[in-house]
Amino acid sequence: MPVTDITLLRGRTPEQLTDIADAVQDALVSEFGIPAEDRFQVIHQCERHELIYDRTFMGGPRTDGFVMIRVVVGKERPLEAKRAFFATVVSNLGKRAGVAAEDVFIMLDSVSVDNLSAAGGRPFDPPHLREPGH
Repeated sequence: MPVTDITLLRGRTPEQLTDIADAVQDALVSEFGIPAEDRFQVIHQCERHELIYDRTFMGGPRTDGFVMIRVVVGKERPLEAKRAFFATVVSNLGKRAGVAAEDVFIMLDSVSVDNLSAAGGRPFDPPHLREPGH
């Protein structure tokens, strides 16, 4: 159950926002094996003075097209899967939303599933993640 926060400057169209959200979700599906319907995303649109970022730190130059993506996932992934995810997100965003590669900043957080409740205060226990026979 990944939870994705997408932060960017205000001004994109609803269609562009959908393209950005779809690009990230599709990368989660293809690289992490997340079910397509397992989708929880929030888009934060900021005024220029509300989104502060270095335009050259470890890359760039970054423009006002900057997109910061934070994904909280329920389990740690191997380094190869993370790298594939990063590359797929950047590729998808470029193709679908015209976001420059240097404008994409991605953070992954892992949280133990025993720290999650998806509804009703019940512990997170999706059937597709249970051990066979349990």
